[in-house]
Formats: sequence, structure tokens, C-alpha cells
Amino acid sequence: MKNFVIIVEIVKEKSGLLLSLLILLCLVYLSGLRVDFNTQAYISVLLLTLLMSIRPIKSLGFWRVLFVTLSSFIVLRYFSWRMTYTLVYEDFFSYIGLIALFLAEVYGGLMFFLSIFVNIRPIHRTPVPLPSDKSSWPSVDIIIPCYNEPVDLVKITLAAARNVDYPAPKLNIYLLDDGGTAEKLNSPDEKSRESALARSLQLKRLCKQLNVSYLTRTENVNAKAGNLNSALKHINGDLILVLDADHAPAVDILKKLVGSFIQDEKVFLVQTPHFFINPDPFEKNLNLYHRMPSESDMFYKGIQPGLDFWHASFFCGSAAILRRKAIDEIGGFSGKTITEDSETAIKLHSKGWKSHYILYPLISGLQPETFDSFIIQRMRWAQGMVQNLIFNNPLFMPNLKLAQRICYLSNMLFWFFPFARLVFIISPGLFLFFGLKIYHANIMEFFIYTVPFLAVLFLTSHYLFKNVRWAFVSEIYETMQALFSIRAVMAVLINPHKPRFSVTPKMERLDQDLISPLSQPFYWALGYTLLAACFGIWRYSIFPDERPLITVTFFWALLNLLLLLATLGALHERRQRRANPRIPVDIKANWLSKTYSDTDSNPDAFNERRGRRINPRLPIQMEASLFTESTIVAVEKRIPVIIKDISLGGGSIHSQLELPNQHKAEKIFIEVRNGNRLDCYPVSITNSVKKDDHYIYGVKFLYSDLNDYLKIVRFIHGDSSRWVKIYEDTANDPGLTRSMFFMVRIGFSHGFSHIFVVLKSYFKKLVNVYV
Repeated sequence: MKNFVIIVEIVKEKSGLLLSLLILLCLVYLSGLRVDFNTQAYISVLLLTLLMSIRPIKSLGFWRVLFVTLSSFIVLRYFSWRMTYTLVYEDFFSYIGLIALFLAEVYGGLMFFLSIFVNIRPIHRTPVPLPSDKSSWPSVDIIIPCYNEPVDLVKITLAAARNVDYPAPKLNIYLLDDGGTAEKLNSPDEKSRESALARSLQLKRLCKQLNVSYLTRTENVNAKAGNLNSALKHINGDLILVLDADHAPAVDILKKLVGSFIQDEKVFLVQTPHFFINPDPFEKNLNLYHRMPSESDMFYKGIQPGLDFWHASFFCGSAAILRRKAIDEIGGFSGKTITEDSETAIKLHSKGWKSHYILYPLISGLQPETFDSFIIQRMRWAQGMVQNLIFNNPLFMPNLKLAQRICYLSNMLFWFFPFARLVFIISPGLFLFFGLKIYHANIMEFFIYTVPFLAVLFLTSHYLFKNVRWAFVSEIYETMQALFSIRAVMAVLINPHKPRFSVTPKMERLDQDLISPLSQPFYWALGYTLLAACFGIWRYSIFPDERPLITVTFFWALLNLLLLLATLGALHERRQRRANPRIPVDIKANWLSKTYSDTDSNPDAFNERRGRRINPRLPIQMEASLFTESTIVAVEKRIPVIIKDISLGGGSIHSQLELPNQHKAEKIFIEVRNGNRLDCYPVSITNSVKKDDHYIYGVKFLYSDLNDYLKIVRFIHGDSSRWVKIYEDTANDPGLTRSMFFMVRIGFSHGFSHIFVVLKSYFKKLVNVYV
């Protein structure tokens, strides 16, 4: 039976590839047929109408294939026209610009086809249940590599790991401290040496308290991969759960993932999404957090399930379990590149091992909180994936399946986007400033070839990723990174061995709003684009014969202007005072207690007004109340409360009843009922305000010992269903048009706010100089 299932899977995969190749060959042939302008116009209108009709249909079968087939035909038709009619030599400089623009378009077209191949049929696996006999469960080592992260941050992850629900004899936890190596402790710099020693001693004490094994090594060789490989000498579990130092696991992470390894002995990896509880700089500075899908959602909720269909989902460095036997087969974690995760995965795929991706958030992590740290992270990813392309090119890697080669190629080539993005920013100015003929087309050709092509790019992206990526968001993120990533990618192409692993800073704080010091390149880009638009107006009045093309190019420049303004808005850093981000929750009031007056409130109405939402897919609903223990009167008073947000430091609670003054009560507790589980957390009231018919209180969690701390960490980070609910709440699609106008408005408002702050600061300095 098992062999039959394997044969069926192989047949399905081969037939899917053959069908894709057959469709592609037919499209290439048809796209090259020559027709007159009227026929091409009719074809474009007809196909766009069909695409608009198919778009609302939710299907992973025939209709999805039909949609990408029709869109692919329009794209191929466009490139057939471009290569045949528009690559005309006029003069040297115009031809250089023409070829640069065409190559940027070819890159975009290649990524379009790779993307639709990867995402043609995403699969959504469900966790495999563990057998009832616990003695058959494999042993697991949880390893948490760290380098220079704050001790308080590492403490959260270690505590969350201690809370993981798994048989104790089969579970071991290790902290891999690369900041406490002999090399670091004997640094010639006295300040660095003392800092490393103090941090190392703190972490050793913490590990002893939490019953976690502390490991370090002699030298910091091969960065994270070297740290992981050094730990392999000291651990011997069947499976390895890798967690970054800022990735706190949910209590059920092992019970949801380990079953896949028991079910299939050829599985080397079960990867889960990286779920983040704080906004990145774009979301924070443009006030978009939880109003739209996170930037990482496109990869973890869209692309990885698509890769999984082709058996090409890969290791993302954390929130994943790996089989020790497979790691040993390739001699440990690969460390030739600075993205050891994808490098390890491609080597294991080439050995015939399988990977699974389960779209269920089981960790809560932190994203970069400033633009500086965001760029550090993305430059490392870009350099590592380009290194992978050079050292582990999937086209030449032995034993990979064809689909896996295409999938890995898509992941690696994506990071060349800075070149295309820079060309698209510069190109309008080449015509509007200098009159270079870089796009040979009349206005009729533009409307029957170029407009349908651009429309298809937006429609297809929205069709494939509508619940995980809004319109224009990808373009803004690419613009934010392009001016920095292009230098990083060029450095790798010049010297592939040069890049060094850089740890992304975490738990950063900003006491006040400020302009990112990395803003200056964008001022030049904005100034260039603005001048190009002004020259466009001048050229429009001087060259009446060119007005149609000038108009098109002018609007292209305006689009670039919008993207740059949105980028500037994201570079206006908003203050960040909390080290622990607040997590939105909606733990409803527990009205089961009878110690309050039943006539005081209407529980149903209160919960309804506070926006309580019951998700039928979540099996358990939490309920909360607050009670006090008085030292004056031997009586407890319980007050139903709704918990609206929480963090390790505290939270926000709402109640219709006024809480007693804290000085009248010795202890105040929040009581949370989760099914049959009842937990009490000591708190203090830090602030209060009355709003409409209810009170809002800020509370601070109090803990006197390690057990209290573990319990609070479990409450904050242990419930994976909370992350599922946030995932579902942010998976919204306002529609292509509405999302585009929304991003336009956001870009203008925040971009001009950035410019206003810069000008205000400049004139203030000017006044100080002359006064």
C-alpha cells in the first residue's frame, strides 16, 4: 500500500510537470503569431475580461490553471512584441538604456513565470497526530543558538522552551552561546571582553535555574552553522528543534510536528511559519500593523505552501524540526554561505530526503524594529541566497528533481530585484531629461500590448496572493531595500567568499521620533524623480509630437514618486519605548462568578460592545476575571474583565465595574480560565481611565520566583491558537482597487510628513546659526 501511494505521488508530479511544459510550449507558439492592431486589441480585451471573470472563483484546480494560462499568454505576447519590434538601435546611449530596461523587464517576466509555477497548487498539511504509546515517540533536542542578544530576550525563549509539552525523559534543551566563546572572553578589547564575560555568567546562571544545558565553543568559526555543528558533538536526540534566540515556542510545538517524522522516515524537515508579535519598520512607521497582512505572510502563507507541493519547502533557520540522521549524512549544517538554512535544505533534497511545511504558527518572534536593523537582515538574506546560487546552483545540483530545481532557482533569483528596481526608477528620467529613446512604441502599441501586460502582472499577483499581500506593498518593500541591497549583491558577485554573518539587532528602543540616518539615498532618488517629472511638463510643451509618450512616461515618474514617498514615510522612525511588544487578545469576561452584583451589568451586551469575536475553529475560549484578597476583610471580590492586550510586562483590561483602590487590597490577581485549566497571575494596577460606560486599566505582572515567571511566559507565548487567530484576522483582502488607493493615500501622507520634519529641522538649524 505504501509503495502504491509513492507511485501515485510520482505520477501526479510527473503529469503536472508534463502538463506545464505542454501548456508553455503551446503558449510560446501562439504568442509569436503576428496579427494586426485591431485583432491584438480584441485579444487583449477578451483575455482581460476572462481574467476578471475568473478572478473571484476560489479554486486550486481547473480555474486556477486557466487563469495563469491566460495571463501567461498575455505576458508572452508582450515579450514577443518587445523582442520583435521595439529593440531598435538609434544611438549608443539610447541603446544602452533600451537594453537595460529590456533586461529588467525580462527579469520581471522570468520571476512572473517562476512564481506562477511555484504557486500553481499550494498544499496545506495538517499536523500528524502522535501515537498513543509515548514510548515510541522520538527523543528531541531543543537547541537555541545566540550571539549578542539581550539576556532578557534569551530568558523568554528559554522559559518558553521549558514550558513545551513533551515527555521529560525524551526532551533536552540547550543554549548555544556564541557570545561566550573563548575567543570572545579573551578579546584584546577590554570593554568587549568584560561585556562577554558578564553576559556569559548571566546566561550560565539562567541555564542552571531553568535546568537548561549551556554550551559554547572555542572560536567563532562559520557563524551560526559553526555554532550548530559544535553543538552536534554534545547532543544525541533523534530530532532537533532549532529556535532563534527571539523565537518563543508554543507549548504544543512538538506534539504538532513530531508526528510527521514517525509517519515518514524520509522526512528530514518540518518547517513552520515565523510568526511575529511586533511590527517591522514599514508597518510601525506607516501605522499598518494588524491593518493588513504582514510582509512575511506572503512567503510563509503563500510561497512556502506552494513550494511544499513540489517537495521544495526549505529550512528557514528556526521554528523547524530536523532529523538528526539526515543532518549527519551531509556532515552537519552547511556553512559555506551565510544562509546556512537554505544551503542545508538544498543539499538534503539532493540526497533524496523530503521536507514538509505546516502552515500553523507555533512560535512568536520579533522582527527588526528600526530601518537600520531591517536592512542588516535583508542584506544578509540577499547575500546568502546569491552565494547559494553561485556555490549550490540548483540547475547543476545532482539528483534534484526538475520541479525542485525550478523552485530553488525562483528563491535565489528573487534577490536580484534591486537591479530591476533601480532601472525602473532611473528609466523615466532618461527620456524626460535627456530624450533617450529607450522604449520604441507608439501610443496605440502601448495600450494594446503594454497596458494589458501591466494589468496582468497586478491581477495575477492579486489572484495568487490576495489574502497575504496588498497591492503596491511589494513594490514599496523592494524600493526600500533596493538602494542598499544592490551593493550587497554586487559585493557577492565580485567576491562570493566575502560576506560575513551579521546578527539582526533585537529589542531596540527609540525614545523619540527620528529620521532614519539611512534616508539620504532616497532624497537623491526623490529629487531625481521630481526633476524628471518637472522636465516632463517642460518637454510636453516643447515637443508636441511626443506628447503621448511624454504623458505615459510622466505618469511612470509619478508612480516612482509615490513609491519613494511611501519609503520616506517608513524612514520616519516612530518612538519605541516598550522592550516587550503588546499582543492584541480578546479574552472575554468571566461572568460565572457570583461575587459581584448580577444587576450591575449585562454580560452579553458588554462582551458584544467590546467586540468579542468567537472563532469556531478555535476549540477553547478563554475567560477572565479579576479578584482581590483584602487584609482588612476576609472576603474576595471578583470582577469580570476583558483582557485586550498582553505582554511580558503587563496588559490592558476593560471592566464595567470600578476596581478597588490598590492600597485597600494587599493582592490583586487576574484569573484566566482556559477550558479546565485555571491560572491566577498577581498584578498591580499602573493606570486607569474611564471611557464611556467602562473602565480601562493598565496592569503589570508581578512574579516573585521562577515558577511565576514560567507561568506568565506560558500565558503570553504558550497558546498557539492565539497566533492562529491573529493570522486569520489579518488575512483580509479589501480588493485590488481599494488596496491600491489605500497605499497611495498612506504613501502621500506619511511621505510628506517625513519631508515636513526634515524641512522643519533644517530651518531650525538655519535660524540657530544666524540668530
